[in-house]
Amino acid sequence: MNSIWQKLRLLISETSAKFQTHTPQPPPPRAANEKLPDPKSSEEAHFRLKQILHPAQPIDQISRDNFILGWVAMAYIAPGLNPDEAADEDGGWPITWKPIAAEAFRRHQLNQLTGEELYPKPY
Repeated sequence: MNSIWQKLRLLISETSAKFQTHTPQPPPPRAANEKLPDPKSSEEAHFRLKQILHPAQPIDQISRDNFILGWVAMAYIAPGLNPDEAADEDGGWPITWKPIAAEAFRRHQLNQLTGEELYPKPY
């Protein structure tokens, strides 16, 4: 019986080590008219979101593509959130996500985001 628990512990340890050392890579550059890829997993969506939640530069300096990747990741992680409700106190938006929504609307007003990009498809 003891060896079964040892095997189970080893399996769990090896599996968790794989997840801890794996870092998703950003997608390759795209052509100007090519749509950005949707996240393939929750792990990838969280990685993308982290890139705009904790950027190396101010949020308005993040490249258009990287911003959209993070913005779409938010829709993947929380498909029930409505961008129009981001500024509402009862809109359900996490407080740390609200500046990202404000930046999305700012970019949309400057024609840097299309309507389709501002309202990504729910997952």
